[in-house]
Amino acid sequence: MKKSLIHASLVACSFLACASIAYGVNAKEESGNDLLLDVAAKIQDAKKEKEKETRVYRQEVKELLEKKGGIIGIKELPIRKLYFVEAEQGTYLVSPDARFVIDGSIKDVWHRKTLRTLSDLDGLDRVPVTSNAPNIEDSLATFQLGNKQMARSGVIFVDPTSEYTLTALKKIESLKDTQNWTVVLMPVIGGSQALDRSRKLWCAEDKSAALQDLINGTNTSFNKLRKECKEDRFINAQLITNVFGIESLPHLIREDGLISRGFPLEFDKWYKQP
Repeated sequence: MKKSLIHASLVACSFLACASIAYGVNAKEESGNDLLLDVAAKIQDAKKEKEKETRVYRQEVKELLEKKGGIIGIKELPIRKLYFVEAEQGTYLVSPDARFVIDGSIKDVWHRKTLRTLSDLDGLDRVPVTSNAPNIEDSLATFQLGNKQMARSGVIFVDPTSEYTLTALKKIESLKDTQNWTVVLMPVIGGSQALDRSRKLWCAEDKSAALQDLINGTNTSFNKLRKECKEDRFINAQLITNVFGIESLPHLIREDGLISRGFPLEFDKWYKQP
């Protein structure tokens, strides 16, 4: 009887010890989860604050322009490029042929800053996606290609009738475990054929099959299309070409704004550059 009690006590102690260890592990895991949630919350807060700063800056520029009164008219100047000149007593813009000289305050709304010196132009060639099209998936015909658990790697604009599109998307698909891209349908090269194919890809009931059709140039998903499927997203795609300066397709924008007009031959090298 005494031996049984001793055994029972040892069993009880072992159970309590295991319970304590288990509780410690759970507490550690819970603490880790809380930390991750806290970090995620701070990232979201920082993102919201950045979006708020952009809205505020845009509003400030708008109010500055409104002080000049109502717009009487707008006409394009025959200028393809402008050069920023920093002089001893200030700055100005000049056209390549020196025909046009623009003197005054120069504000970059996208990057939320006034250009005062040459150093202010650093990184100006980058077009951050989030700042200029934060809800791109809600307004354009898009597919997600890659690892959904990762932050977005960038956006690629494609015409589904272009052979370069297939080359580009197959390369990105080969990196689907380590990258995450938003693919935007932009039927501007293939005319009516491109628009028809884009519509069928976007309206397909099976989105996974449609994505594979887009990558491989096939049409297996075209048999079942959503009846209520509007084409307004393709109209929006035409309008956004000016926002991102899209002149040729594919057009890639890494999430930080690094641009490639056309698919880079050395994609890995392009993507990894600072």
